[in-house]
Amino acid sequence: MLKVTILDKPYYIRNEWKDNTIKHMARAQDYISNMPKWLSNYIYSEKPEPVSESKLLDFYIDWVELFSDIPRHYLESEISVNKADEISLIEIFNITAKFLGEPFQDDIGTSDTIKLGKKDYVLIKSVKTAGGIEKMLGGASYKHFSESQALSTLFQSKQYRKWSYLSKITAILFRESEDEQYNEDIIDMRASAFENLSISEAYKGYFFLQEHTNKLQKSMLTSLTERKAKAQEQKVNPLLEIFTGKIKPIKLLRKVFLTKKN
Repeated sequence: MLKVTILDKPYYIRNEWKDNTIKHMARAQDYISNMPKWLSNYIYSEKPEPVSESKLLDFYIDWVELFSDIPRHYLESEISVNKADEISLIEIFNITAKFLGEPFQDDIGTSDTIKLGKKDYVLIKSVKTAGGIEKMLGGASYKHFSESQALSTLFQSKQYRKWSYLSKITAILFRESEDEQYNEDIIDMRASAFENLSISEAYKGYFFLQEHTNKLQKSMLTSLTERKAKAQEQKVNPLLEIFTGKIKPIKLLRKVFLTKKN
């Protein structure tokens, strides 16, 4: 959290992911979803078209207002646009511009435990198979998998993204008690509480899940490749047996022929 002083009064800018909750980002996402096409193209397009300075400054004020408690009229009239020796509108915008995107895993890390207030919530535990292989989310039911996967797909899409999906995914896969069964009412209550979860905590769990899902997919691909190779070997081996079977009688006939000749 960054403290700034304007007209001798302190104000705060939420300049880190840990300073923002899912609820904060949901409001920002509403703004992004409803922004005009020219602005969306300017921010996200690889070949943005020029935009007037006045339009950009209006956007900067809107965006800074979402991530600070600085009154709008101060942003419009008391703060310089780009003065070098004092905090300016463009400087504050640059501090908060990263929230137009997503956090990076290197900045936040991963964890199978997240914290809200004084409570810890732990990812559904892995289970070891009879062969000693650790199966991620082995304690999860089909409902846990299907619901979280469907929401994860929607959350990854810019077109359909809602930050409430992240709170629901987290509520499905992280719980207080290991014996908790899938219960929609409990999950909905927890998802509502998780809207106050900091983005850094929510993404620790989300990154952990993505990392292990990727490992699982690679493991499955390796397993399928090995099975395919074994299947091809099984197709070749019977052919070798057939050829070996044909050679043996020929050798026997040759021996018989030589015997008769003598």
